[in-house]
Amino acid sequence: MINIFLADDHAMVRQGIRTLIEREEDMQVTAEGGSGEETLSKLPVVKPDLLLLDIHLPDISGLEVLE
Repeated sequence: MINIFLADDHAMVRQGIRTLIEREEDMQVTAEGGSGEETLSKLPVVKPDLLLLDIHLPDISGLEVLE
């Protein structure tokens, strides 16, 4: 199973992506973040296999989160 973390400041975008991912048998969304700070605080705990990251987050750029 591929565990995915969704990071986007738009809840509707996260929900749409979640819906698409959950149609796949070998993927699941294990966590979501609506800001850079929230994403950074959850990542060490969740430890996903894949991070889908919006680079235009309101508080910390997604590029900074990626570093």
